[in-house]
Amino acid sequence: MNLLICKKLKILKAAIIIILPACIFSSCAFMHAYSIVLAAEFDGNKVIKKEKDVILYLENIVENYGDYSMKAFNRKAISITVDKTPGYTHCFYVIYKNGDETYHTLSYSATGKLATSKGAWAMDTDTDIESYIFYLEGNNKWEVEEIAAKNGINTLLTINNVMSKIRNKTSYYFRAKVNKNDRHDNCYTALYETIVENE
Repeated sequence: MNLLICKKLKILKAAIIIILPACIFSSCAFMHAYSIVLAAEFDGNKVIKKEKDVILYLENIVENYGDYSMKAFNRKAISITVDKTPGYTHCFYVIYKNGDETYHTLSYSATGKLATSKGAWAMDTDTDIESYIFYLEGNNKWEVEEIAAKNGINTLLTINNVMSKIRNKTSYYFRAKVNKNDRHDNCYTALYETIVENE
C-alpha cells in the first residue's frame, strides 16, 4: 500500500514539474502578447494633441444642437483578437449630422495603456471608427452593441456634460477595478456620467 502511494506521489510530482512551468509560461506569454497589442494599436500623444480640436467641434454642436443626434455603443476594448471581458470593454458615442450621412465617434480614451493613466476625449479613433464601420456592414468582429436609450439621447445636455469633463481634466483608470480612495474615470464611467436621455 505504501509503495502504491509513493508511486502516485512520484507521478504527481513529475506532473507538477512538467505542467506548472508550462502554465506560468503561457500566462506570461499571454500578458506579453497583450502588452504588445496595447502598445502597437495606440498613440496617446495624438489623443492629447487633438483634444483642443474636440472641444471646438463640440462647441459648434452646442450652437447648432438641433442639427445633430447621438447614439452610444459598447465594444471590445483593444483589438478584435482580444476577447471581450467585463474588465476590457470600451464605450463610445457616435454623433450624427441630421439629414446626411456624416458622423463622428467620440470617446474617453487613455493616453497610456497602463494600470493607471491619464486620458483625453478623442474623436474618430482608429478602433472606434473601424468597429463602427464593421458594425454597420454587419461584420461585427468588435462585438459592438448599442447602449439602450429609451427616448434617445439629449444631444445638448450630453455634449455640455462632455465639455465639462474636458474642462475638469478628469483622469483615466485603464482597468475596471477602481481604488475606492482615489477618483478615476474610465471610458465606461465617463460615458455613463455624461449621457442624458430625452424625457
